Amino acid sequence: MDHEIELKLDAPAKAAARLPKAPWLRELISAPVHRRRIASVYFDTPSAKLRAAGISLRVRHIDDKIVQTIKYDPKAFCGAFRRQEWEWEIAGNNPDLDRATDTALAQFNLKKLGRKLRPVFETKVERAAIPISHHDNDLELAIDRGEVRAGRRKEPISEIEIEVKDGDPIDVVSLARRIAAETAAGYGAKTKAQRGYSLITDEQHRPIFADKVILHPAMPAGQAFQAVGFSCLHHFATNQDAIIHDDREGVHQMRVGLRRFRAAISIFKELLGQPDTDVIKRELKWLTERLGPARDLDVMLNQSVRPLQQKKPEAHELAALESDLQGRCLAALSTAKAAVESDRYRKLVLESALWLAGGAWFTSADPLVVARRDIPIADFAAGELSRRTVKIVKRSKKLCALDTRRRHKLRIAIKKARYGCEFFASVYEGRKPERRRKKFTAALKGIQSALGKLNDMQVHGKLARQLTNRRPGDAKQTQTILAIGLLRGREDADTETILASALKAARKLPDIKPFWR
Repeated sequence: MDHEIELKLDAPAKAAARLPKAPWLRELISAPVHRRRIASVYFDTPSAKLRAAGISLRVRHIDDKIVQTIKYDPKAFCGAFRRQEWEWEIAGNNPDLDRATDTALAQFNLKKLGRKLRPVFETKVERAAIPISHHDNDLELAIDRGEVRAGRRKEPISEIEIEVKDGDPIDVVSLARRIAAETAAGYGAKTKAQRGYSLITDEQHRPIFADKVILHPAMPAGQAFQAVGFSCLHHFATNQDAIIHDDREGVHQMRVGLRRFRAAISIFKELLGQPDTDVIKRELKWLTERLGPARDLDVMLNQSVRPLQQKKPEAHELAALESDLQGRCLAALSTAKAAVESDRYRKLVLESALWLAGGAWFTSADPLVVARRDIPIADFAAGELSRRTVKIVKRSKKLCALDTRRRHKLRIAIKKARYGCEFFASVYEGRKPERRRKKFTAALKGIQSALGKLNDMQVHGKLARQLTNRRPGDAKQTQTILAIGLLRGREDADTETILASALKAARKLPDIKPFWR
């Protein structure tokens, strides 16, 4: 078994084809370039058991050879950057599971699995494999152009993969940055297998939800942050297609992915005190702000205005407000769409991946930074969750006395703690820790949900001022003002009940035993 260390970029097809001719790259080529056609067939069961387990199984035809490859990405190895891989030559076109007894497939009954396996999709690419010597490290640059096909559905492939053959994996980062500057490439968030499965289920433009993060208790905190960070990056970046195709849930999922990523940076901030971290944080905030209006208007429309319409069908002013909000939602969605199609977005995703793979926080030789990176994640997580819980409990006791700004800060603190519980769930396994974690997160969710509703009311107040800021005498303004009056009146009437539910959840927190002990 090998740990495959590679970084994949998506590049415009013409730019990728020109890359081998770039003078600076030609100077790095250490052996003849191999060009060949590669056809790969991926196998799974009808219920996609391998996909669910994070495993891909393919049989690849390379010239006169047939090669079987099993890849395993349990999310503890930083997504496509670092995966477990088993590969060997076989005799036929179907998988040889007799060779898989010491692989990730061993978790299944191999005889039963073999009877259920079916070809599910295929890829056909023309590959230029370029051996590179870079800073005394041996790398391979693979430029793939072709397509992935599942039945009648197909999608083009234009990828550049940089794989470490021998040497320092950090060297991939500097080479990737140079290639991206040459080709306008972006980070390849999806593997070929993920593209194929999306075609099978017709999900290529649908919203993508967060994957479970798998960490091991003895894993160094630095490696754990990479796993968490790549999971968050994958979550938000793979929702680009959904937003481009006007899916509002895609906007929501990208925002959730961004919040998870920013929460992870906050949780691991002791490891990340380098200038390039500030650049990443600033760009993540920029993207979050571009997506915010689309989500805020959508929440106001679907969670406040339309439910109130059902209760008060005679209030025709609400129909006018709904029409106004719908128009503004479409405009805000266009803004979000423009943001994720921009070059700034491409650079943000790429630089985030390169920063996770080998930013200054990871390469620093400062003894204090090294010591923090090497702390076992079980110890790091326990300290971080304890510290944050103490602050949340203290503030929650004064919930009724908190003003709007401090309630908002408490809500954000709780949200980060909930994400921390999610990130570190696999570190503390067993029935007792799981039971305690569920109680703890349920209490946090209760407070956060209530404070979130109160925050939505504040946002609605700001939106209301924008909606009523029209010229005097505008006929629609009168209807809008009346509708907003109905809406705000209903929300104000609910404030006490919402606050009481937050207090009820907050009282449970001090009595819940920590799941990290």
